[in-house]
Amino acid sequence: MSRRQSRNAWFFLAFPLTIIVVFTALPSLAGIVMSFFEWSGGGSPRFIGLENYRALNAAGPFWPALRNTLAFAIVTVPITVGGAFLIAAALNAEWFRGRTTLRTILFIPTIVSIVAIGFIWRWVLDPSPAGLLNHVLEWVGLQREVLPDWLGHSPWGLATIMAVSIWRGLGFCVVLYLAALGGVPRSMYDAAAVDGATSWQTLWHITWPGVRPMSFFLLITGMIGALQVFDIILVMIGTNATGWTDVLNLYLYREFTLNRLGYASALGVVILLLTIVITAIQWRSMSRSAEEGT
Repeated sequence: MSRRQSRNAWFFLAFPLTIIVVFTALPSLAGIVMSFFEWSGGGSPRFIGLENYRALNAAGPFWPALRNTLAFAIVTVPITVGGAFLIAAALNAEWFRGRTTLRTILFIPTIVSIVAIGFIWRWVLDPSPAGLLNHVLEWVGLQREVLPDWLGHSPWGLATIMAVSIWRGLGFCVVLYLAALGGVPRSMYDAAAVDGATSWQTLWHITWPGVRPMSFFLLITGMIGALQVFDIILVMIGTNATGWTDVLNLYLYREFTLNRLGYASALGVVILLLTIVITAIQWRSMSRSAEEGT
């Protein structure tokens, strides 16, 4: 690369790098430093070392929030990516008609505001007589007393959030998988048909390996996003989520609104470390699988 080409490259990289440094790197560094201080936003911060982290370990809400965050990520990401792959494989089949219409329908939730989606589903799942789902279930003969509180502080509340998140993320993954499937050579399918391979054998031995890079991307980015879940729970459940519906980012938000900035920063550091560790494990595991050709 010539000096002029190198200069032009750095010129185009300067703006996005500045955005990353100013709005990501520096705030992250400031949050790490602040986690060792006690500060309410006024006056001078007081250095307290690891006290915020000790308080986290002893805090009642922390461990349920961590459990729910991990459960949310472990359940939603594989189901979303796996379901999107199967749907995309079906849409990509020659016999399938109306793929463009169905692809558009699946993708619509992705482009709709998460706030709008949250309010719509909150109305649908409202346990009161105004809730659409319970109203329909009562209409078909079920008694209100046996219907669960879909948005309550119970496993049903967490399961409901998971279902809505899977529904919203499915279309995005389907569209990306369809793009990846276009790069799988048609000759491989023809050779499999000549060899007498079944549809499932073709799907597992040709289609799945052919889109492995896309699966790698979706699993990594999906896990990072799932570990940072916040907005959908805030809209559908509210800030008072406890027990089965609390997550780390919502817990952080509550502490921040209480001006416990050092404690909230410690929570942010825990989320950052958790994201890095799980992403690194995923990266290593999937890279090893790709090298072994499994």
